[in-house]
Amino acid sequence: MTAPASRIALAAALLLACTSSPALAAPPASVQLRIDVDQRLRPVNPAVLRGYNFSNAMQVSDFVAELRRVPAGALRFPGGNVGDDDDMSGHKLDFFKLNLGLLGEPRGELLIQTRVFQDRTGQPAANTPQDAAHAVALARERGLHVPVWEIGNEPDLYAVTRGDASWTPERYCEVFRAQAAAIKREDPKALVAGPGVSGAMPAAPEFAKRFLKVCGDVVDVFTWHIYPTDGSGSEAEALASVSEATRWPAEYRRLLADPEANPLGHRRSYELGVTEYGLSWRTDSQRFIGEQSGALWAAEFALRSAQAGLRFAHYFAYQGIGFHGLIDMGGGLRPTYYGFGLLAGLSGDFVQAASSDERVWVHAARNGKRLNVVLINSADTARRVRAALPGATLRGGRWFDARVAAAERDHARVKPGAFVTLPAQSMAVLDYRLP
Repeated sequence: MTAPASRIALAAALLLACTSSPALAAPPASVQLRIDVDQRLRPVNPAVLRGYNFSNAMQVSDFVAELRRVPAGALRFPGGNVGDDDDMSGHKLDFFKLNLGLLGEPRGELLIQTRVFQDRTGQPAANTPQDAAHAVALARERGLHVPVWEIGNEPDLYAVTRGDASWTPERYCEVFRAQAAAIKREDPKALVAGPGVSGAMPAAPEFAKRFLKVCGDVVDVFTWHIYPTDGSGSEAEALASVSEATRWPAEYRRLLADPEANPLGHRRSYELGVTEYGLSWRTDSQRFIGEQSGALWAAEFALRSAQAGLRFAHYFAYQGIGFHGLIDMGGGLRPTYYGFGLLAGLSGDFVQAASSDERVWVHAARNGKRLNVVLINSADTARRVRAALPGATLRGGRWFDARVAAAERDHARVKPGAFVTLPAQSMAVLDYRLP
């Protein structure tokens, strides 16, 4: 053995293999992938890798088998604006519990939203502190274990898209503080999450910062949303926005610990969570969110978020809401279905992995003698990767690209060998056995 089994250096020779391009006179320079199986990072967290927004409008009964093949590691209910448009009730929780039963076990950690916004219909809304406490009691009566309650949804947009300019961060903090106290009187172990600001830049982070300044002493899980595009712009720029997965956890941790930014709570410990994310917020457009680029971005966002130490991350959404969702309203499997399907098999701990090619993203997870290497080729040309690892045995793997997803075939199989070819914009998980 030329290198210790505890440290694996993988040199991957890359050859462009695109049938629509002329043959190259010489192969391009190789990409270096280095994996250190002894340098353990964070545990693989299914609540981040397989977290989803969920609502009762989803057609779970029609797609039970398909959804069970992408099991949830965490669910946010009722997801998106639904919680601020409708009152919570025992009937809604009964239906939610029925759907959870169809999904089977394990279904992962639950987060439920309380209602905050009052629309302009003149109808009274169940958005008081007493209503929040009542929702906790209703969930408990139905045997639903809900460790985290998120107060409202995207309060930074109440004054923008919902037309009520009175909703400042300070007003939202007053409501948050009152609901949080009521929730904790009903369930002292409950954690409260917020502010769950939208992906609007730069307004949403500014709202979150003002909220933190006046409410940092009561929030337990600091949450936000990431939607870096509206479906326009170049695909390369859209894919590069995956850096948001590491940028904001670092920025919010800095602010949470800063006495000036967080005067009331900078000595407290916090958890972080992204309660909605997707490559585009445009529900009515397939571009990016319904395409291969959106699937690769979402898988990479989940992987980076897990390694950034988030408590949970909820992709929007589990099943068809417009062009969002792993499965469309007619039952069609979207590329994201295939991407999250590959993440479902990861377990153990992340270990150190790096690539010298910024377009080939690599992650690795070790569980005992099992090593999984995740390769995401975000480039628009194919890659041929040398898969032999000193001291490790490649047993196979699975991959998909846009053609596999469009045909709704099973993941393609990786045959053990010295090389693995990654088509343009594809994702693979390789399965190794360590000594």
